[in-house]
Order: sequence, then C-alpha cells, then structure tokens
Amino acid sequence: MFNDLRIRKSAHPASRLPASRFLLALGIFIAFTACGGATTDAGTGSGTAAAPLLVVSNAKVRGLLPGRNMTAAYFTLKNNRPAAVTLIGAKSAAAGKVEMHTVEMVAEQMRMRPLTEVLIESGQSATFISGGHHLMLFDVADIQASMAITLQFTDGTELPVEFSKVDIAGGGH
Repeated sequence: MFNDLRIRKSAHPASRLPASRFLLALGIFIAFTACGGATTDAGTGSGTAAAPLLVVSNAKVRGLLPGRNMTAAYFTLKNNRPAAVTLIGAKSAAAGKVEMHTVEMVAEQMRMRPLTEVLIESGQSATFISGGHHLMLFDVADIQASMAITLQFTDGTELPVEFSKVDIAGGGH
C-alpha cells in the first residue's frame, strides 16, 4: 500500500524555502498560536492585542502557621474563552498535595468539602476565597515571598500562577 506512494514536489510556497527556514517559520507559527491559551496577566498593552483567554488575579497563599505544614490559597479566575472551562485541580512543587475545597453549611455547621471541578462559563469568573472555594496545600515545608501553583483544566490546559505570600493570623479556610 505505502510502496505505491510517489513523492512529488509541492507547488506550495513554503516548499521552496530551505528546510531550516521552513522549520523556523513553523516554530514561530506554533509559538504564536500556543501563547494565547493561558496567562496570568490581563495585559494592558495598547493596540489590537486580544485579551488573554484565562486571567488570574489576586493570587495569594497564606503563610504557614507555626508547627503547621498545610495552608490555603485564594484567587480569582476569569474565563475570556468563547466557551466554558472546567478547573479540575492544581499542583505545586512546593506542596506534597494540592486539593480544591469548598466550605458549605451542613446541619447548621460550616464544613469543608473537597471539590472535584469548578465550571466557569464564558465571560464569567470563579473566586476562591476564605470561607468559600479555596485551594488546600498539604506537606508544605516553607513559603518564601511567593509560591508557584499550576491550575489544571479538563482540556489539558495547565496555567502556572505565582501566588504572593500573605501572613494571616488565626485559622479559617
């Protein structure tokens, strides 16, 4: 079957380029098309640049309390994509495990529960705050001025975000 194939020269203009120039052009094209997938900066540049598709703001991680190795992280995620996105988790090299949680009223008591996913419709935001949705980070040794946490989505997108450290006295999630 494959032996019957014949190689012929293409009339496409890219085929007339030397191979190295073609590969360079292809690499630049791939880089530009991949860059619009996820970002942590809304970008306020002028011109006709499109708004980032995923925007994270107010990314904060609580400093560790003495003798503790777990903490919480908070942020707002804005979906500028034309379709809904589903956040399914997060990971960090600085934590043994990261889980999404929410706080809800159960039998007149506030209880923390794991979240498997958070759907964010097009043009909408999801806010992770103390007393609501939040990230729980376990087995954290130390937090310097910030911590890198990567948000994960059902479509395979991974969005690295730098969370600023904030010292908050007392408990709470």
